[in-house]
Amino acid sequence: MKGVLVPLLALFLTGCAGFGQVERVDDLSLTQIKAMNEIEIIQNPSSLNYVSKGKIKGISCKGSAFSGDTSEQAAMTQLKIKAVQLGANAVLYPTCSQDASVDWGNNCWESWVCIGEAAFLE
Repeated sequence: MKGVLVPLLALFLTGCAGFGQVERVDDLSLTQIKAMNEIEIIQNPSSLNYVSKGKIKGISCKGSAFSGDTSEQAAMTQLKIKAVQLGANAVLYPTCSQDASVDWGNNCWESWVCIGEAAFLE
């Protein structure tokens, strides 16, 4: 029993934000970073031709009481990274919300979550 509790306690205290939901900019190629910086954020794409690449979620998570602050900008960066990874050049309908209480669904003490649709503008 003790062999199971110690790793679980360590995982709880370190806080793994959503178990792999957070992507690191450092893991992107230079081409992907350039593409990420060129991603268009579009609130109302009604007159645009695009191909949907699917729904995406970006999260900025304070994984423990000792980790840094969260921000909406960091969650939007996560959206852009995930869009690039899907071959998109735009994020449609992005919306963000902050959860200042413990976010058990994402294993965060505090979080910003942004959702949107990855799309390729034609």
